[in-house]
Parts: sequence; C-alpha cells; structure tokens
Amino acid sequence: MNHKKRIGKLMLAGLAASLTLSITQVQGSTLDTLTQEEQKTEAQIASVEVTIGETLESINLKQMGIDDLKAQIDATEESQIETKAAIEAQKALIASRKEQLKTRLVALQISDATKNQVLMLLDSENFADFINKAYVISQLQSADNEQIKTAISEEEKLVALEEQLADEIQTVKAAESRLKSESTALAEELTSLKGILSDNQTVLSQVKTEYADEAARLAAEEAQANADAEAVAAASKAAEEQQLAESSSAVAVAESASSAASSSVQAPVSQITDSSVAAVVTAPVVTVTAPTVTETPAAQGKTLVVSATAYSRHEAELSNFTATGIDLSVNPMVIAVDPSVIPLGSLVNVPGYGIAIAGDTGGAIVGNKIDLHMENLNAALAFGRQTLTITILQ
Repeated sequence: MNHKKRIGKLMLAGLAASLTLSITQVQGSTLDTLTQEEQKTEAQIASVEVTIGETLESINLKQMGIDDLKAQIDATEESQIETKAAIEAQKALIASRKEQLKTRLVALQISDATKNQVLMLLDSENFADFINKAYVISQLQSADNEQIKTAISEEEKLVALEEQLADEIQTVKAAESRLKSESTALAEELTSLKGILSDNQTVLSQVKTEYADEAARLAAEEAQANADAEAVAAASKAAEEQQLAESSSAVAVAESASSAASSSVQAPVSQITDSSVAAVVTAPVVTVTAPTVTETPAAQGKTLVVSATAYSRHEAELSNFTATGIDLSVNPMVIAVDPSVIPLGSLVNVPGYGIAIAGDTGGAIVGNKIDLHMENLNAALAFGRQTLTITILQ
C-alpha cells in the first residue's frame, strides 16, 4: 500500500514539474518570437518614416521650383508686351521716315532744285564763294543721305526686335512644357507618397493587432497553466492528508485492540483517479480582446479655411514623437489636426509651408484649426496665428 502511495505522489510531483516546465518553455519561446517581430516591424516603420520625410522634402523643393518657373513665365509675358509695343512704335517711326523720304524725292524730281544748284555754283563771285555754296549743297545732300541711313537702321532694329520676340516666345513655350512635366512628376510622387503612407499605417495596424493577439494568447495560456498547476497541487495535498489520516487511524486501532493486530484488517487505500483531479475547480481563462484599429479614409481634394498656429519639438516638455507615433526628428513635415475635420494620415497642402502629413493632435486643436510643426523654434514662435486656405489632397 505504501509503495503504491509513493508511486502516486511521485506521479503527481512529476506532473506538476512537467506543467511548470511547459509554461516556462512556451512563454520563453513566444516572447522571444514576439520581441523579434516587434524589432523587425519597428525597423520597417523607421525606414518608411525616413522615406516619407525624404519624399516630402523632395516634393516641397520641386514645388518651390515650379513657383519660380511661373514667376519667370509671368516676367517673360510682361517683356513680350513691352517688346510688342516697341515694335509698333518702331513701325510708326519707320513709316514716317519713309513718307518723308518719298516726299523729298518727289519734290526733287518735279522741281528745278538740281538745276538751280548748278546755276548757283556758276553764279559764284569768286572761288571762295564757290566753295561755300558747294559746301551748303553737300550738307543738304548729306542730310538726305542721313535720313535714308536712319530709315535702313530702324528697319534692321525692327527685324532684330521681331527675332528677339520669336526667341522669347520659344523660351516661354519651353518653360511651359517644363512646368507641365514637373507637375506630372509631382502628381506621381504624391501618389507614391500616399501609397507609402498607407503601407506605413497598415504595418502599424498589423503590429498593434499581432501584439494584442499575442498578449491575449499568453495571458490565456498562463491562466490555464496556473489553474492546472493549482489543481495538481490540490490533488497532491489531498493525497498527503488522506495518507496521514489513514496512518493515525491505524495506530489508534493497534493500541485499543492488540488482539486484532494480527487480523487482516487493512486501512482503506486511497487512490487518485482522473475523476478526482478533474473535480478540482479550474480557474477561469482570462481573454484579452485586441483593440480594433480603424483607418479614416483621406478626403478627396477638399479645400478648407482654417486658423493656423505653429509649434516645435524643441519647446520645453515636448517630445520628438507625435500622437500617431511619427518621429519629428526624422519627418518634421507634420501638422496637428482635429481628426473629425481632417482625417489622420491625410496629405495636406499648406500655403507657405508645403505638403505635410496630418499626423498629430492637440487639446486646443478643435474644429477648423491646425498646428504646424517647425524645426526652427524661433520661426514657430514668430508664426503667430494666421487664417489660411489649405487643400486636403486626393
């Protein structure tokens, strides 16, 4: 009998040790796997945030170049207007000069001016008088020749102005073509950026869901394992108490009836069966519900008049991380919004600031208000409060 009881106790002890070892191994394995997955996911998120920051910087620089190009086109168009006005004035001047020359030549042909000039030379009183009259006639002819040269020069200037206008028009057309090409590239980069942002949000959602599921699974397994261990311990304790009670009863019987000591009376044998172990109340399993992560779709090309302020991560008591987990030291182009007005994760074009991510919130940011993050603390303090018309990009 004692031999069987020892075997039962050894079996119970072995079962308890096995359960404890199993719990330790399972927790160690799952926690190691979870840690590795978490580190891998964090590295991927950091990489995506760096890409988002670089893409936003590139887009804003390209937008600045487009704005400069538009200014150049406007200046060229104004210059074209001035050039056309100069050409019209030059045409009027040339027409006037030609009309004067025409009148002069006709007058010379129908008058006796040439003959009179010859007679005037023949009527000279002396050689000095002849020289003087010849000089006067030469000056008159030089004036006519100068008018002819001036008309020719003005015509050449007109041709040069027309060529300059043609070159400027070609320059403007080339600039317009470049502007269209830059705009197309900008749209493609915006589309790519939205895809990257969507992937980033998906990764974040998956990490949160997997973490919650893993935590719930570990909690349930730990609770079940603890309940099983408590059941085994309770069964072992009950067996020991029953054995002690049986030993005490046997001593009492031997002392009171020594004549019956040689009889075949035996203390009842207590055996631990599966039903006795199963009778132990099992602790309830704790189930942790994973939080549901929802994503708000971005608005479609919506304009909005807002009251804008600015802040900086360098302010006292502020950290580098936004409410959505964006690292401002990696991606500073972030604005705080009211999620009920501007969905988190949206791309927003802010005049004078650029294209940014709606990735932060604030207690004072309610309704049509936004807060622009600026890397320069002095610039953020000097920004004040401004009324702006922003665009929530498609």
